[in-house]
Amino acid sequence: MGIINISIIGASGRMGMAIVEESKKIPNFKIKYLVEAKGHESVGSTLDNVIVTDRVEKSIKESDVIIDFSSPKSTLNLMKSINRKDTPALVIGTTGFTKKQEEEFGIVKRGLKVLRASNMSIGVNLMFNLTKQLTKILPDDANVEILDTHHKLKKDTPSGTSLTLGEEVKSGKKNGKNFKFEFRGQSQNKDRKEKEIGFSSIRGGDVIGDHSVFFFLDGERIEIIHRASNRNIYAKGALVAAKWIKNQKQGLYSMKDLVKI
Repeated sequence: MGIINISIIGASGRMGMAIVEESKKIPNFKIKYLVEAKGHESVGSTLDNVIVTDRVEKSIKESDVIIDFSSPKSTLNLMKSINRKDTPALVIGTTGFTKKQEEEFGIVKRGLKVLRASNMSIGVNLMFNLTKQLTKILPDDANVEILDTHHKLKKDTPSGTSLTLGEEVKSGKKNGKNFKFEFRGQSQNKDRKEKEIGFSSIRGGDVIGDHSVFFFLDGERIEIIHRASNRNIYAKGALVAAKWIKNQKQGLYSMKDLVKI
């Protein structure tokens, strides 16, 4: 395989720096550009012998794949800026999109080559597939609750990974469209409804990310658990995704396409 030229949007963030570090271990990758927003304090500094820039247009012209862990607004602007629809390919790990931004994403993705995942971990994406398969097997009236635990600085609740797990449950249910998401909170004072999928979140310390899916049946329960102990699993997954998406046709993909079971 030849050299894959990549650029990283959100390069000075935790994920951006982890991807830079992991890319050193894979000889096929060459970092062309590290990109941050205009006015960001890191612009002009050097990270691993690459100058951090705010010139996103250069990364679009000279990259085979752009890996984006920035913000919803930044991600949407990036997608709008790509005129050549076959290249560069995009690996998007940005989360926290509003409903309106999701609708905009659905429009601007047309004709692009995009792999989008709320979680780049290979293990978590196996969990997505297992959750759907187990939902299909279990009775439709099994009660499902989803719990995520993250570090104290994580702002969005529930996590994007939890919401994706919820969508996997919906897709596995025979009448999934009739199930509603219910976000648990202290003010809740009502019985559990029959057709709901519950979400709870815990924030504290330096927890990287734990996710659990509970299937409750009368007299028993099944749990699927994934715990992340090293943030670099997401960086590794993003690079695996970049290698994979480069050779795909135009369209929208997810990490689940890499780990089909």
